[in-house]
Amino acid sequence: MLCRPCHAGVHRLFDEMMLAKSLNTAASLLAEPRLQKHFAWVAKLRIKAEGGR
Repeated sequence: MLCRPCHAGVHRLFDEMMLAKSLNTAASLLAEPRLQKHFAWVAKLRIKAEGGR
Protein backbone atom coordinates (compact mmCIF):
# COMPACT_ATOMS: atom_id res chain seq x y z
CA MET A 1 0.00 0.00 0.00
CA LEU A 2 1.11 3.53 -0.78
CA CYS A 3 0.00 6.78 0.78
CA ARG A 4 -1.84 9.13 -1.55
CA PRO A 5 1.13 11.42 -2.26
CA CYS A 6 3.38 8.45 -3.08
CA HIS A 7 0.70 6.86 -5.26
CA ALA A 8 0.16 10.13 -7.11
CA GLY A 9 3.91 10.45 -7.65
CA VAL A 10 4.12 6.97 -9.15
CA HIS A 11 1.44 7.86 -11.70
CA ARG A 12 2.95 11.29 -12.36
CA LEU A 13 6.31 9.74 -13.24
CA PHE A 14 5.20 6.63 -15.15
CA ASP A 15 2.38 5.70 -17.48
CA GLU A 16 0.17 2.67 -16.98
CA MET A 17 2.02 0.57 -19.57
CA MET A 18 5.41 1.09 -17.90
CA LEU A 19 3.89 0.24 -14.52
CA ALA A 20 2.29 -2.92 -15.90
CA LYS A 21 5.37 -4.14 -17.76
CA SER A 22 8.34 -3.06 -15.65
CA LEU A 23 7.32 -1.61 -12.32
CA ASN A 24 4.74 -4.17 -11.27
CA THR A 25 6.12 -5.21 -7.86
CA ALA A 26 6.82 -3.35 -4.65
CA ALA A 27 10.51 -4.24 -4.99
CA SER A 28 10.75 -2.77 -8.50
CA LEU A 29 9.01 0.43 -7.40
CA LEU A 30 11.32 0.80 -4.41
CA ALA A 31 14.40 0.20 -6.58
CA GLU A 32 13.50 2.92 -9.12
CA PRO A 33 15.81 5.94 -8.49
CA ARG A 34 13.24 8.60 -9.42
CA LEU A 35 10.71 7.06 -7.05
CA GLN A 36 13.28 6.76 -4.27
CA LYS A 37 13.79 10.51 -4.53
CA HIS A 38 10.03 11.15 -4.52
CA PHE A 39 9.41 8.80 -1.58
CA ALA A 40 12.19 10.49 0.43
CA TRP A 41 10.61 13.88 -0.26
CA VAL A 42 7.14 12.64 0.78
CA ALA A 43 8.59 11.15 3.97
CA LYS A 44 9.66 14.65 5.03
CA LEU A 45 6.14 16.06 4.66
CA ARG A 46 3.73 16.31 7.53
CA ILE A 47 0.71 14.52 6.13
CA LYS A 48 -2.57 14.55 8.01
CA ALA A 49 -4.03 11.05 8.28
CA GLU A 50 -7.17 10.49 6.26
CA GLY A 51 -10.24 10.94 8.36
CA GLY A 52 -8.16 12.68 11.03
CA ARG A 53 -8.51 16.20 12.33
